[in-house]
Amino acid sequence: MSADAPTARPSASETRLLAWVWLGSLGLLIGTSVAWFLLTEHDDIGWIWGQMIGLATIPGKYMIFSGLSSKSLLGPWELCLLAILVDFAVGATLAVGLGPLRRVPGIGPALKRAHDRAEAVLKEYPRLRRMAFWGVVVFVFLPLPASGSIGGTFVGQMAGLTRSLGLWAVVLGGSLVSITFAALAVALGSQAEAMVQNPWVTAGAAVVFIGLLALGYRAAQRALRA
Repeated sequence: MSADAPTARPSASETRLLAWVWLGSLGLLIGTSVAWFLLTEHDDIGWIWGQMIGLATIPGKYMIFSGLSSKSLLGPWELCLLAILVDFAVGATLAVGLGPLRRVPGIGPALKRAHDRAEAVLKEYPRLRRMAFWGVVVFVFLPLPASGSIGGTFVGQMAGLTRSLGLWAVVLGGSLVSITFAALAVALGSQAEAMVQNPWVTAGAAVVFIGLLALGYRAAQRALRA
């Protein structure tokens, strides 16, 4: 979906579309995993399950570096594909779940108010919509704490994106970081994991993100004055 697509309140049609996307994402993830299980003759199948859980939880994209282990059935590029499929499934699950979540006392109304305020601005100033979309992509791409598919989904809502547009921003950002980590793992081996887990790298990513936020804020001000 284009970043210039119109923002709209959650609708029954969007919910139905997201439900089909969610089922498709689960089908892709399960089908690919089963194919790997059937094609491998390795006894330690539990590694794939552990890697899938790791990709979906706290370790996140860093699990791609586990493909360098001799025990891993999947190499960095196979884990890159698995990471993209996991992000797609998790993001689609959250996108579908945002509808019911908005009815939860406390967090639901607060999230809805933040989204509606941002959505109103995006509707009045369409030029800001593309900036919000790419801002979420960058947030998910940079190696920052809580910047994965879960964090990206909620940031997308607070930025006023529709559930569908927020999902594609999360998938795109997750795909870019997965490809980057896989390329680093292949090029630099185990040194790459130590490099990207260095706290200075995280601090640098935070500085970059803050700088991009400042640039985005200035661009937003210019768009609002135009």
